Amino acid sequence: MLPALQDVLLSGGDDRLVLDASGRSRYGCQPCPDPALVALGSSTASVISVAGYAAAGALHARCKTLLRHQPAAAVYANEAGRVRDELVALCGLPDTGAVLGASGTDLHLLAGHWLQPDCVVIIDGAETGSGLPAALRGKHYSSCAAHSTLVPAGAPLDDWQAALVTLSPRAADGSLRDPEQVDADCVAAVTQAAEAGRRVLLVLTDLSKTGLLVPGRATVLALQQRWPALVTVLVDACQFRLSAASVRDYLACGFLVALTGSKFAGGPTFCGVLLVPGVLAERYRDRPLNAAVGAYSCAADWPAQWRCGQSLPVSTNFGLLLRWQAALFGLQQFHRLPAAQVSALLTTFGSAVSARIASDPLLEALPVAPLHRADAGWDSLQTVFPFLLRHADGSYFDVVQTRAVHQALMHGERRYQLGQAVACGERDGMPVMALRLCVSALMVIAGAAGASMTEDALAALEVIAAHRRTVEVVG
Repeated sequence: MLPALQDVLLSGGDDRLVLDASGRSRYGCQPCPDPALVALGSSTASVISVAGYAAAGALHARCKTLLRHQPAAAVYANEAGRVRDELVALCGLPDTGAVLGASGTDLHLLAGHWLQPDCVVIIDGAETGSGLPAALRGKHYSSCAAHSTLVPAGAPLDDWQAALVTLSPRAADGSLRDPEQVDADCVAAVTQAAEAGRRVLLVLTDLSKTGLLVPGRATVLALQQRWPALVTVLVDACQFRLSAASVRDYLACGFLVALTGSKFAGGPTFCGVLLVPGVLAERYRDRPLNAAVGAYSCAADWPAQWRCGQSLPVSTNFGLLLRWQAALFGLQQFHRLPAAQVSALLTTFGSAVSARIASDPLLEALPVAPLHRADAGWDSLQTVFPFLLRHADGSYFDVVQTRAVHQALMHGERRYQLGQAVACGERDGMPVMALRLCVSALMVIAGAAGASMTEDALAALEVIAAHRRTVEVVG
């Protein structure tokens, strides 16, 4: 028998789903709609929408009915297969395979253990998920996992471990490094490993915490084509801030693509999918997975015809299933919008937010490089707006002060959720963090229906100004 809907939505993840005394996760999200919250933090997590909650509730009721007559494993396998099929139909190619995972970090862990490279090349940890470096090196990144209540954080899952090489897209002060130099660093790292006969998993991050695409697509594709037997590319698109055309372009290049439904897509934390192009499915589908991976995945999360998934336990993760159902509802609505309308709404939003930040001497936009894609669509536009806070004397807010403002926004008569403060180097010899104001698919859907996308964002910046003055007084 399935537990209550909200309990199921909170199951099958890790400690990031645990609620505090206020009934919210560390991301400020609760397991039910929160209409009083102005959600502008989709770079970190999204709050489940009313429509998404209803979609999850309908699937919850259907599963309860099915479980009266069928084994739980059979019900879960059938519904997981349906979700995979819908995701592939939404943004995949005909020969694309799909693997479900509880989170973006889990997807990277699964990919690492499946491919078992000798070396992983990835963007600096400050710009990506905090658990990714451990996950990609073959280690438990948390103290609990989707299918296990307790795992030894930091310990290796098994005998496989990979070396890790990181790329720095920003300088020590948070400014952008020359993208050509970052790509040159990538080429050097991959070349050194490949010439030594080492297998490389090259992670293309699209997008990072502050909205960067690193390394460049052309550079990554050239490296893969130079060493097709040694270099495998994984696109970390867990923000899902890209069009179906861009996803298909990556798959056509033979790249793995990791997506989640819990950020831009507007679904609840956690729901992820690893899209696998046909050429890689043929190469790896029969490679068995170590039993230790069963703490993060079960057989039904993988395509039934792939032998690799058959080495995992026959189990269920109804929480993952319901969270994806909620996310799919919004994704399908978003993908039905005309691309030109989406671009127009995002352009208007970006212009208004950028102008407001630029007009305030005590806000400083963190530079974000232009997004260059094979098919310039709406996903070439900026949807994450990071910025620093400054005091009246021109000095920067420190880490504690910035986090205090972020937390203060979550309280009060009207609550605002921004992306978690992210480290972005040092200014004046002091570590600083940027706040992030973000667009989500749900905001665009509302904007297409006539709602103002900019009003709440500009109001949030005004509230930030008020909290900033409070910090000045306290300081």
